[in-house]
Amino acid sequence: MPANRLYCDNELLPLIAAGDEQAFCRLYQQTNAGLYNAVMTYVRDTEVAREIVQQVYIRIWDSRALLRNVRSFSDYLFILTRNLVFDHIKKHTVEIRHMAEFHARAPVSDDDVLTNIQERECGRMLRQVVARLPERQRQVYLLASEEEMSYDKIAARMQLSRLTVKRHLELARRFVRKNIHHYLHHEALLPLLVFFSTLLGS
Repeated sequence: MPANRLYCDNELLPLIAAGDEQAFCRLYQQTNAGLYNAVMTYVRDTEVAREIVQQVYIRIWDSRALLRNVRSFSDYLFILTRNLVFDHIKKHTVEIRHMAEFHARAPVSDDDVLTNIQERECGRMLRQVVARLPERQRQVYLLASEEEMSYDKIAARMQLSRLTVKRHLELARRFVRKNIHHYLHHEALLPLLVFFSTLLGS
């Protein structure tokens, strides 16, 4: 079965190189699920994995003329995906290192300055995470956290049931908590993690 699948992929390459969108869709259908699973083993984040997989196929299509010279699509796909995964890991590592260095430069003896830095960094990360929430969840989360509105008031404002508001808020808080902890896994940022644990609740 893998051999037939590989043969089919290679047969599609010249068609895709010529701009055949149907051939590209067939290639996507054949390889998408396996590629997503492979990426997930590295990034362990569904949203990140989806973004990387999407970028893989965008690059394949944008550079489709190169497919005329590809002998093994499996090798081509592996290299392209590996590079995008490494780019993500490198970018994430740089962000963590910069935050750690920023934290390390804070005067340890000056609690007020350290607290301000922590709050500023936490606020920036929180805004980034909240921006990734689905629209309804983001609206409910902001009304609850920034305007301190009750379930009933949010329900009236958004014309939703109280139960729906509660569910949206639970999902939003779970998403925010999970992703903040993901950002702050580096032990050098433990004080920020403690700060967020207090902010978001246990």
